[in-house]
Amino acid sequence: MMKSFTLFAVAVTVLAACNTKVSEAPHEVESITEQTVIAETTLNTDTLQFIHFEDNFDYWYAVFLNSKNDTVNLVTDSIVPAGLKNKLVEVQWFTDTLSEAGDNESKYAAKRMHAFKAIAGRPFVAAISEAQIIIDVKNIPEVKGGADEVRIVERPANGKNYYLIETGTRGEDNFSRFWTIRVYIYPKYDMRVYDAASETEYTIEEWKKRNE
Repeated sequence: MMKSFTLFAVAVTVLAACNTKVSEAPHEVESITEQTVIAETTLNTDTLQFIHFEDNFDYWYAVFLNSKNDTVNLVTDSIVPAGLKNKLVEVQWFTDTLSEAGDNESKYAAKRMHAFKAIAGRPFVAAISEAQIIIDVKNIPEVKGGADEVRIVERPANGKNYYLIETGTRGEDNFSRFWTIRVYIYPKYDMRVYDAASETEYTIEEWKKRNE
């Protein structure tokens, strides 16, 4: 009888330790309101690569990549630290119902981030620095032969996942544009020549053929 009671006491102790370990896992609850929602909602957990934080819409968004290099947008009430850019994070999220401002308060479903934490691991997409982007654009043969200046005029923001690069020649009081290039950094690193007149972008090979 004493042996059975001892085994039962050990089992209870082990279970209590496991529960304590789970509850102490690092997390950041986005808002008090969410705690009520979470109680009745299924939480999903994914490993994602943080790309950037977007705050130019009705809701804040954290933009991620998953292991398939697909873009994942999660609504958030908290600013994701810039230091997590291009790093892997473990994210907890749930499906929430949002209201479309200015559209008779129509409702739609969206993924909302509940918690996140940095984890070790190799990013799904290698980080590309702005310095490397400038070097790569300068090394395009046509740019090297037709422009003496390469500059960044727009960075990824407002739902855009590319840098806008202007190339050209600098005069005493003017800048003569040569090529305008969109450099995409995710889901894959890619460069496209942008024609502002037609609001169309072309691969470098397509642009060269158009101008032969």
